Amino acid sequence: MKRAGPVLVGGLLLAAASNPWPAASQRTIAVNLPLPAAHPVAASGWRRFAETAARDKQFAFRLFVDGSLLGRKHAMDGVAHGDAQMGYTTLAAYPAGMPHRAVPGRLALAGPDPMAGAAAMSEFVMLHCPACLKSLAQHGIVFLGSHAAGPFHLLSPRPLARADTLKGARIASPGPPWDRLLQRLDGLPVAVEGSLAQALETGNIDAVLGPVALLATPALADRAQTVTAIHLGIHRVASPFTASLGFWRTLMPEERAALLDAAPVGLAAAALAYRAADQEARKAMEKAGIAFSRAHPALMRRAADFDAGDGAVELRATGEGTTGLAAAFRRLHDKYSRLFAEAGSPAGLSDELSAGPVAGVLRREIFDRLDPETYGLGLERP
Repeated sequence: MKRAGPVLVGGLLLAAASNPWPAASQRTIAVNLPLPAAHPVAASGWRRFAETAARDKQFAFRLFVDGSLLGRKHAMDGVAHGDAQMGYTTLAAYPAGMPHRAVPGRLALAGPDPMAGAAAMSEFVMLHCPACLKSLAQHGIVFLGSHAAGPFHLLSPRPLARADTLKGARIASPGPPWDRLLQRLDGLPVAVEGSLAQALETGNIDAVLGPVALLATPALADRAQTVTAIHLGIHRVASPFTASLGFWRTLMPEERAALLDAAPVGLAAAALAYRAADQEARKAMEKAGIAFSRAHPALMRRAADFDAGDGAVELRATGEGTTGLAAAFRRLHDKYSRLFAEAGSPAGLSDELSAGPVAGVLRREIFDRLDPETYGLGLERP
């Protein structure tokens, strides 16, 4: 079992822990991360979150990487049941209980700007969607904001650029709603536990759906020699700092405030680490001779029609119901694109990226508007 020590990520002791063994007065928070220790969310996002939340020495964090506490399949259920106080879960994995079926999950695929999309999803859920918060409470979890990876592509040993080349292809999928997208393209979505590189080597999968940042891992770069760019602006919007509702209800308001204050710092750090990993991966691709292969127009058309039919989400739509939610999300997406550009953040494609301005925008627009006395507690108190 791979376990990281108190405030430990991949063997690196965080500066927040002046004493590796927590004092009796500290709350020790067990964190399940179904991610490798070097993952941007673990190594950067959770590092900064833990450092910020532990400044007053009221918390100590014990990170269990690679899903070593709860596994990968039970990441959300384990947090909900209190087997871990906090952990990483994927918002798109449980959209069914939210209003208008899978609207939040589909919105997670929308928009060309991952940073703005993550911020928009955070504000959308935390400030503008009471039904979303009710659903999350019913699931036994508390949402502390979204982060996002870069655009998703197909990473594979050979090109998968034509519509017919995906037929029957076994593709490692992050889960809903990507499963439905791959099925529409005649691919077979596969949930992979463990090493993606090993799954490719053993022939258990034919491709991986994910950001090119994954190719920063040498083993995967050795196996995936082609990136089929589907150019859908798909990005993952997840909940890296999910809290168990039962644990959240045991906290004093000032303790909840400390975790809410740490969230924008961690979200910004994770996003910028993803950006850096993407840049490193592109350098590794060039060195390894990994090529981009543009998807055939027929494949693009089939993917672009993914949301056609009942419950379709049109981002520019107005009105009530599903389309009204999409319109609200789009307004938030446009707002954050502008705010991050003004702050010189990744949305502005600045060469000098800093987590401070990004976290400042998130704190001002979202987290400072939350009431730690009531946020996330659900409709009924115990």
